Amino acid sequence: MYDILLQYGPITITTLNLLMVIAFLVGVIFLVRFIQLKKIKLSFFVNNFIYFTILPLIGGRLFYIFEHFFIFKEHPLRIFAIWDFGFSVFGIFYTAILLLYFLTKRRKEDFWGWFDVFTLSALPGLFFIHIGHFFNGTHYGNPTNLPWGIAFDTFNIPFTTPIHPVQLYSAVITFIIFGFAMKFVKRTHLTGMAGALTVMLYSISAFGIDFLHGAPSTYSKANYLIIAALAFIFYIHCSHKKHLE
Repeated sequence: MYDILLQYGPITITTLNLLMVIAFLVGVIFLVRFIQLKKIKLSFFVNNFIYFTILPLIGGRLFYIFEHFFIFKEHPLRIFAIWDFGFSVFGIFYTAILLLYFLTKRRKEDFWGWFDVFTLSALPGLFFIHIGHFFNGTHYGNPTNLPWGIAFDTFNIPFTTPIHPVQLYSAVITFIIFGFAMKFVKRTHLTGMAGALTVMLYSISAFGIDFLHGAPSTYSKANYLIIAALAFIFYIHCSHKKHLE
């Protein structure tokens, strides 16, 4: 696939790198839009921008090291090689939620309003990241005889026959969930419900798609089920909590 876009000496820019940058920028654009929609303080995000940017990545890196401990045990210096983009999505999510809860309580902000803003604005970014994994040949699927199966000519995929383009499945489902969430958030005045429903739908879809991965993971399935269950609890809580609006 079109993995490497530019290579000059030791500098290599991949399609995944570019799309991750685009994902970040698009996510920030939608985040500002949702802040305006929810009519909450942009200053809270600006004042805590460094925390929201750095700490979830640290959490994601620590989770990734834990998940691949056998590799880092043999090569401990690779812990600091963050340019390998080795970050756990679960670590990023758990850290971001805990950080958001702590900061909103400390600053006396609406946790559920900000939960909506961050979860909804993350979806457009995830769309581009899934596309990036497709071009990078990572998170690949297992072999299939379906007509839309794609054969990858890359060393990190062990299959030479056409495989499920699960990255594109994830991108399409993410796009559909985002479209649904955009309509839902405008229909409900209960903060937290749109974010919780979004997280729940995405986790359930990711759990199902994992069965089509070329290297399915029980660890990933368990985490997606835990996140889906937490999101369901959040949804029920938000649907019953009292509002002064």
